[in-house]
Amino acid sequence: MGVQELDLAGLRRVYGRTGSRLFYTWVARNARHWGWTEPGQSKWRMWRAQRQLQDVLGRRLALRPGARVLDAGCGAGVVARAMAERFGLVVDGVDVLDFHLAEARRLSDRAGFGARTVFRWADFHDLPYPDGEFEGAYSMETLVHSYDPPRALAELHRVLRPGGRLVLLGPMATGPIEELPEHKRELLEPFLDAMAMTGARLYHAGNLSHLLTEAGFEVEEALDATAYYAPTAEAVHTAFRLPWEVLRRCGDPARWLNLRSTVEMYDVRECVAWYVHTAVKPAR
Repeated sequence: MGVQELDLAGLRRVYGRTGSRLFYTWVARNARHWGWTEPGQSKWRMWRAQRQLQDVLGRRLALRPGARVLDAGCGAGVVARAMAERFGLVVDGVDVLDFHLAEARRLSDRAGFGARTVFRWADFHDLPYPDGEFEGAYSMETLVHSYDPPRALAELHRVLRPGGRLVLLGPMATGPIEELPEHKRELLEPFLDAMAMTGARLYHAGNLSHLLTEAGFEVEEALDATAYYAPTAEAVHTAFRLPWEVLRRCGDPARWLNLRSTVEMYDVRECVAWYVHTAVKPAR
């Protein structure tokens, strides 16, 4: 299942181009994730929504202060620092992009996090940690890049101690890609390829809980959180629709993949769900 190899060039294309790095720095304040908006809140408070999504993660982890946690796909370390600062966790972040790790270390050092956040190069399909190293683990919208989701979940299971908790947050198709209407697949599949989202082809809302169970986890909750994510999607689509049209017509659209994702993928929103899966490694 899957292509069975790390598409490092694809990930560099997605996250390393100037347009993408400007988008994440200026628009997302170095985060690589969407947001969580409660009913009645303004969809335009996107940075608040990002913080609230981080809080959803911390509450689902439900770990004691000082617990050691793995961030699988840490990006610039925004979520790791939130878990350390607001929930008292000690976070090991792993990523396969050197510029992500350099930025994560720089920002954590500047903020004085010390040993509360540590970042290292690692592929979460083959983690450089012994069995049972962590009390918790999470993936904040990075499992979509997995080239072999069952293998990644098995590794996360392996490095958790018995009773350890796993939280997965992110988008996925509502069902198998091949079962979507053809006109929707024609929009979605080229986008998944361009964004190196191999995992999004291999799991979906109908089977991720099953994959977690096969990896040895007990699934506590599979929460369809689409309604909480939708306001952020609406806001960025509205804000960047016109800039994207200008850039698409006047420049190289490949330089602005993440801007494209906020606009063009809005047309397939009914085929995409956002979930929060919470699972536990059973105690022996």
